[in-house]
Amino acid sequence: MTWLATKAFLKKAWATICKYWQYFALAAYTIVIYVLFKKDKNAEAIKSAFTASKKSHKAELEVINNAHKEELAARDVLIADYNKTVIKLDEEYRKQKLTLHDWEKKIVKKIVEETHNDPEGRVKKIAAEFGFELVLVDDATD
Repeated sequence: MTWLATKAFLKKAWATICKYWQYFALAAYTIVIYVLFKKDKNAEAIKSAFTASKKSHKAELEVINNAHKEELAARDVLIADYNKTVIKLDEEYRKQKLTLHDWEKKIVKKIVEETHNDPEGRVKKIAAEFGFELVLVDDATD
C-alpha cells in the first residue's frame, strides 16, 4: 500500500465515522465499561455489597419483629396480672360488701405495672394500700 492509498482509506474512514458517530461512540463506551469492570472486578464487588445489604436488612427486620413480639407478650402478661388482681380485689370487697371504684382500679393498675416481676411485693403493696390483712401461707410441707 502506498501513502496515497492509506491517505484515501483514512479519509473514507473519517467520513464514515462522522456520519455514523453514534455507533462508534456506543461501541467505545461498551469497550471502556467492559475493561473497567473486568479489570477491577467492580461488578462482583457491587453484587456482593448489594447481597450483604439485603441480608443486613432482613436481619434488622427480624430483630425488630422479635422485639415487637416480646413487647406484646409482656403487655399481655401485665394485662392478665391486672385482671386477676382486680378480680381478687372485687372478691375481697364483696366479702366486705363494698364496691371497687375506678380510682381504686387505677391504683391497682399502677401497682401491677410497678411490680410485674414481684408477686409478693405486689400483694404487700395492695394490702398496705387498701388496708387488707396480709396472711402468709407456708406451702412447704414438713
